[in-house]
Amino acid sequence: MASQHRNPALTVRPPADLKKQATKALGDHDREMQAFVVACLSALVDDPDSFLGRLDGHWPPETPRGRPRKTVTPPEASSDRGAGSA
Repeated sequence: MASQHRNPALTVRPPADLKKQATKALGDHDREMQAFVVACLSALVDDPDSFLGRLDGHWPPETPRGRPRKTVTPPEASSDRGAGSA
């Protein structure tokens, strides 16, 4: 079944405090978050080098994507290992 929405969704999970501050800053300028994101995408397409250059100091640290790798815990050295042998 095709999506009922005209445009594909974009899911972003910014830190809660950053989102709160950004929402307030946008509201103080009579703007809203969804329109801001669309405006940013439009500015990126229009002039990628200039737009991305303005963001140089604002990129979040890179985080691993996907599920965390399973860590294999090495077996603990047991003090009673070999206690039954003489």
